[in-house]
Amino acid sequence: MGGKLILAVVLALCSGAGAASACQSRATPLLDDNFKTADPGWGQADNIAAFTADGLVLTPPVGGSAWRWNTGYSMARADLCVQVMNPTRLPSPANEDTVGAVGVWFWGADSQNFYTATISLDGTIAITRLVRGSWKTVIAPVPSTTVKTAPGAVNEIEVVTNGNNARFYVNGSKIEDFQGQPPQGGGPPGVYGESGPTSTSWVFHRVQLF
Repeated sequence: MGGKLILAVVLALCSGAGAASACQSRATPLLDDNFKTADPGWGQADNIAAFTADGLVLTPPVGGSAWRWNTGYSMARADLCVQVMNPTRLPSPANEDTVGAVGVWFWGADSQNFYTATISLDGTIAITRLVRGSWKTVIAPVPSTTVKTAPGAVNEIEVVTNGNNARFYVNGSKIEDFQGQPPQGGGPPGVYGESGPTSTSWVFHRVQLF
């Protein structure tokens, strides 16, 4: 009985370790932040972004979006991999209109010019671009079975860039290759979230940059 219990614990630990990160890179990360002591490049906490023991809590305004980028790093040739938890309470249906989308912010020149790679909790993914304050579609929302839609589930969202080429992953599965127009130097890495008709708080447990 004791041997079976030990084996079960070992298997659980191994399973948890395998699920902990599906990031494509196996190199030592340049940035590995769980926000218990946040990297100073994220800036100061405010009513939109809070640094907590659980991670970076991003709370966009109702019906709006919010983001944080880290000025200390570049996305010129990089692997940005984040773990973000779904809200523990979700409306029915749960989708971009009712909850908002969440993901990574990249190839950003400033607050009016950047790209996002996001998931929504109806199981769809999308890539969009803000150009001088106007949203453009890079990849329209499409269903993906890789998205974890359950309340409290953790999704790993990742973009790997090389010049003007990029690849989008969700939970370790390749979603799409695409091209874009990054700013000179690639711009900083960041996180992105939206709220629906009520405020949504997205908890980013971990942000890694390779």
